[in-house]
Amino acid sequence: MGPNGELINTSNIGGIVGSNLIPNITPNIGALSNVGSSVIPSSTTNEDGTITIPTIELKSRETGLDLGEMQNLYGTKYMPMFQFIEAQQTGSMTYNPADDNLASTEELEAIRADFEKEHGMSAEQALLKAQAERAGQKVAGATAAKIGSAFAQSTIGDAPFGTAAMDAAGSVVPFKGLFQDKPANVMLENKPVFLNPQEYAMQKDLGANLTALKPEDAPKDYLASGLQAMRGEKTGFEGFTDRLYGDAAGVNFKVSAMSGVADAVTQIAMGADPIDAIKDAAKSATLSYVANAVIPGSGPIVSFLSKFF
Repeated sequence: MGPNGELINTSNIGGIVGSNLIPNITPNIGALSNVGSSVIPSSTTNEDGTITIPTIELKSRETGLDLGEMQNLYGTKYMPMFQFIEAQQTGSMTYNPADDNLASTEELEAIRADFEKEHGMSAEQALLKAQAERAGQKVAGATAAKIGSAFAQSTIGDAPFGTAAMDAAGSVVPFKGLFQDKPANVMLENKPVFLNPQEYAMQKDLGANLTALKPEDAPKDYLASGLQAMRGEKTGFEGFTDRLYGDAAGVNFKVSAMSGVADAVTQIAMGADPIDAIKDAAKSATLSYVANAVIPGSGPIVSFLSKFF
């Protein structure tokens, strides 16, 4: 063993000329040498609570053997392994655990005061305001989602763009008409009108002369046609699977996708973080898709309610 820790080839000691397979190498070498008597001390805790920790640097070691000699010896009982890199202490440092403690009460109060001075409100008030703004963005997105899904549903029912836009504008109320009876198509004052059951009853109470239209003369209910397309031809569990991933799934996806796009765009327009708005809209659109598969037309309600959870 040399002064710098390197191994010295002693194969010729004792007159054994040329025998490098039976060397006389000092023991206690290898990757685990000096483990039991390491010169690097452990960390110590001082009386003031600080901890003294040794600083360590990894340094390479030379074997003192030529490459051919290493090949003859390495992996045998004479030199099972060698510690090519060893840790050496370069000094020490002192760590104070108190430095990692939370800010003091005085420091926290100073931070609160600075925030209030800069923004004109406390941090708590600012948080409540931000939460209220985010809630408003979500509700606006949910309302836009309802309009978007109604527009898609109407176009699926073969409505022209203008009619689909009017159908969408009339669907702002999220719960409107989901389980409502089919509106009546009648003549009122010699004009064809499209009355829901409540409007029909009110006109009857007023003594209006209402005459039912012939089916071919009645204005087409594009939303109802779109809803029927979403229902598909199958019923029961087969109808559910059909709307989930069967023939009717394409219609369901179109309505839910339009709902999600309108939701995200509206939230972003109102100042929401784009990534947050897209994630929220994607969640609502997915729930809408599944809800429409269970009960066609229920997607907008489920999407709206999801904003509060």
